[in-house]
Amino acid sequence: MMADSQQLAISDTFFTAFAALPKQQQKKVNEFIHKFRANSKSSGLHLEKIIESRSKNLRSARVDQTYRAIIFQPDKGSSFILLWVDHHDKAYEWAKRYSCQIHPSTGVIQIIDTTYVEKNEVISKKALKVDAFEASPTVPVLTLFRDYSNQQLLELGVPEVFIDRVLQLTDDVQLEMMEKVLPADAYEPLYLLAAGTPYDELLADLNEVHGSDIEVDTEDFDAALHRAGSKSRFMLVEDDIELEQMLNAPLEKWRVFLHPSQRKLVNRNWNGPVRVSGGAGTGKTVVAMHRARWLAEQLSTDSNKKILFTTFTKNLAADIEHNLNKICTPEVMKRIEVVNIDRWIYGFLKRHKYSYNVVYDYNNKREACWKTAMNLKPTELSLTDNFYQEEWRLVVQPQNIFDMKSYFKAKRVGRGTSLTRPQRAKIWPVFEEYRNQLNFHNIKEMPDAMVDVVQIIEQKSINMPYASVVVDEAQDMGMQAFKLLRKVVPEQANDMFIVGDGHQRIYSRKVVLGQCGVNIRGRGRKLKINYRTTEETRRFAVSILNGVTVDNLDGEDDRNDDYLSLFHGDDPFIKCFDSQDEERTGIHKEIKTLLDEGVPQKDICLVARTDYVRQPYIDMLENNGLSTYLVQRNGIEDRNVDGIRIASMHRVKGLEFQFVFIVAVNDGVVPYYRSVSEDPVEQRELEFNERALLHVAATRAVKRLYVSSSGKPSKFIG
Repeated sequence: MMADSQQLAISDTFFTAFAALPKQQQKKVNEFIHKFRANSKSSGLHLEKIIESRSKNLRSARVDQTYRAIIFQPDKGSSFILLWVDHHDKAYEWAKRYSCQIHPSTGVIQIIDTTYVEKNEVISKKALKVDAFEASPTVPVLTLFRDYSNQQLLELGVPEVFIDRVLQLTDDVQLEMMEKVLPADAYEPLYLLAAGTPYDELLADLNEVHGSDIEVDTEDFDAALHRAGSKSRFMLVEDDIELEQMLNAPLEKWRVFLHPSQRKLVNRNWNGPVRVSGGAGTGKTVVAMHRARWLAEQLSTDSNKKILFTTFTKNLAADIEHNLNKICTPEVMKRIEVVNIDRWIYGFLKRHKYSYNVVYDYNNKREACWKTAMNLKPTELSLTDNFYQEEWRLVVQPQNIFDMKSYFKAKRVGRGTSLTRPQRAKIWPVFEEYRNQLNFHNIKEMPDAMVDVVQIIEQKSINMPYASVVVDEAQDMGMQAFKLLRKVVPEQANDMFIVGDGHQRIYSRKVVLGQCGVNIRGRGRKLKINYRTTEETRRFAVSILNGVTVDNLDGEDDRNDDYLSLFHGDDPFIKCFDSQDEERTGIHKEIKTLLDEGVPQKDICLVARTDYVRQPYIDMLENNGLSTYLVQRNGIEDRNVDGIRIASMHRVKGLEFQFVFIVAVNDGVVPYYRSVSEDPVEQRELEFNERALLHVAATRAVKRLYVSSSGKPSKFIG
């Protein structure tokens, strides 16, 4: 704890500098921080003014004989802000270049590159390769932000010293070159404004975060550190455990630094269920994890309730639990139960002596039940066996239909084959017999088991042990799952927090939350900043879904072109080789180039549609002396083990790698040849799932994406 009621904050720039230090030096910096927190006035710290600094409030402090920390000490208040740490000379050079100030409009703390401002380097011919001042006097120069005033840019968070230069920018290239000198909270709205986001929309979003009528004291850093905008870049040290966790993994900034648009979703009371959507890489899972922690921290110490955090697959649940342990104390983790939905159901049914065995597709007994039921198929109707199974999965099961009368009333929206009432009467015996066969063999499919869980809860009036439910990857859960989750926690404040993206639906399970008793009206939010991929990769991934209509999990259409990446990189490497041998040789060449440039093997992931397809590529890598690491279907990736990562498209969901190679994107492989249906509507849905799968795999790449095929390429990329 800080002595004398003082508070210490640490900037994200400090963690960046700290991560670059040798391990032994990091240990000394850790000790220094603890000493500083114990007594900031200790003479042993040698806290001194920096004479040549542009800011009179910057101080240097001695870590050891060689290294110095740079600290900002405001004129008033009790705050100290750690800004940088480095070798003595480099630390002082940093201090000469930067200052720290509070923005007069937003009240957010910003680190300003003063030398850039003083040298007036924004529109130089050398830096931007554009001479805006040598244009013909008869042709006016059209600047990027010509429609906006100084005051309007100030209200977006642009520092006053940069406004004149920003108003001189003539195109996106010049704006992007200012990314490294503008504070992030200023560059982001400018980038979005240039990309076409309406000014009023941006201002409304900022006002929701900062407040529209706040009074800003540009000398009050104590107050500024508590504002949401500042918390996205400055960590107020209040917990020793959290500080240790950050120092142990300084580059995992998601643990403490949330974007204001994310933080406003996490740290507040909601009067009912919330749905958070957003494209791949917008931080939905990070928001869900921080929300779970916040909810758990709100529980009283004597409460016997927990937070249920659930998702669709085992591997995602394992990844989430692993990451929650990074941001939660052991005591908080005891209040969060992380489990995929199917495993939770198995556990519940086992505790309640459920007599049925729950089975999935391709189960032998289930297949035998269908075979027997199909003996009742009316021969006068030209309906395929596949039609009956799809009708069962998409109509009969989701609507809990148990008799012919109910089937007559069933809604069949989205089914490509219409049925008259007499036709329904003729085919109903197939479904009735199938259910009878399932009961005879003492088995239930998972959707029916979910219905049984709801009945058990209701019949036994069970008081469930959960205060709230957090759902990740909601787009992969169906109607029955959400009807069940609605029963797991009562309707109350903070009851359900649901995150998902319909564009990433890789399983055929559509849901309309309102039809499941989950009312999100007025509580639907969308994240619009991609923090993972480059803009070039995002555009390619979005193009895979062009022309496809996608829902927002509540029955309305959702857009996929209204979110952006704030950083750029190389265009995706898209290559269609003539043969498999040529493709494997080309991939090896690209991977070897990355390795020769110093990229660790574990930062490269090779992704294929199926296990069978990927094996020749594994053989190719290993035959060339490269080690591989298979990311197991139900296991956690061990980052301590080296090796080029190998994963299926389904398994790579929820992960990210610096470089991703999606291989064998061939016709018949993507989309997978088994993803077919005679029903045209169902066929479109299956094809969408395949497009979404490729979209998800593509959005795992941080720096660059590689996509390759051999022979005839997939229609998704050809």
